[in-house]
Amino acid sequence: MHTLQAAASSSLSLPAGSYVYALAASPSSESGAFAAISSDDSLRVFDGQTLKLLSLAAPKTHGQGGVTCLKEYRENSTGSAHGLLATAGRDGAVRLWDVRAGHGSGNAAVEMKTAKNAPILSLACHGATNTVVAGTELMSSQASVVFWDVRSPKEIRHQLVESHNDDVTELQFHPTRDNVLLSGSTDGLVNIYDTTVTDEDDALLQVINHGSIHRAGFLSEKAVYALSHDEVFSIHPITDPDSNNAEKDPSPIQFGDLRQPLKCEYVVQTLANNQGIFLAAGNATEKRLDLFPIISNPKWQFDHSNIWRLPGAHGEEIVRTVYLDEQSRTIFTGGEDGFVRAWKPKEAETESTEVGGDREMREQRDQGATPVKPGPRKEKKKHKEEKRYKPY
Repeated sequence: MHTLQAAASSSLSLPAGSYVYALAASPSSESGAFAAISSDDSLRVFDGQTLKLLSLAAPKTHGQGGVTCLKEYRENSTGSAHGLLATAGRDGAVRLWDVRAGHGSGNAAVEMKTAKNAPILSLACHGATNTVVAGTELMSSQASVVFWDVRSPKEIRHQLVESHNDDVTELQFHPTRDNVLLSGSTDGLVNIYDTTVTDEDDALLQVINHGSIHRAGFLSEKAVYALSHDEVFSIHPITDPDSNNAEKDPSPIQFGDLRQPLKCEYVVQTLANNQGIFLAAGNATEKRLDLFPIISNPKWQFDHSNIWRLPGAHGEEIVRTVYLDEQSRTIFTGGEDGFVRAWKPKEAETESTEVGGDREMREQRDQGATPVKPGPRKEKKKHKEEKRYKPY
């Protein structure tokens, strides 16, 4: 096991009782800047080294009901071109924000709206094809996957209205195929579509029945995972409709409820970098967060010998979001204590190990770390829009 230590901590000047919902890299003119959305409906940009607040890019992003999603919008796959930050909210809007210095007017650069202002719960962006996709809450017996071309934001380009019959909680584009999109819903289904096909039935490439979806996504070009709200986890092969192979597709790997095998109380999300894929799982009682490598050889499984531990985590509060920045070798976390925290290896480990690094390096002896002192406890807010699934 490897242990990280807290390098910095900040409330980003959030109001007392706020939750940090999501983090993303910021296309700010400031080098190493990141962004956060929180339960006060703000969009804030901070310095990744010090966690100092750089700007309050938008004090109110979505008004009544608040913000739900934060994603990067890059104009190309390398992220080298000018980019924006995308937010979505319960007001039924997706907004793109230019947060560079001198552009923080509090006004969105682009705005897109769902039909009848249906609240948005999930968001995906694909700058190379000028595409933004939103997944809506069930409203008037309909939950939709809505597509826009950012060059014509006032018009909905396409909608999928029959594929899910409950809240659409997850959206993600395929890592290499621009036309393939995944969606997940509390109806229990994970769907994979060909977005170039206009007929909804014909566009559906694969349907996975798992359970009420909290998280889902691509682990590789040929595998997807599904995580339910009660922490049940599975990995499924992507079917090939053009295959002439007479053999059956491989069976999914069912891990069941992760709480006992991972000794956790809740699962946050998966993370990926150039070295591998990790699953972040928290234990509020023991005040820790663990990153478990997910390896595919000889089969998909958790690598329990190379866990990365964040001792202290966010105290007894739940971690809502985790961001892994490869450039600075830093892990950022945001939680229900209203803090953003930065985590790094101890100096003794920095030269020999990194999250997801070479196996020979990762198997060196754990160097230990000083336990993190959690931030001050805050009174929990009783707010319907902020209610997280009950992990235990």
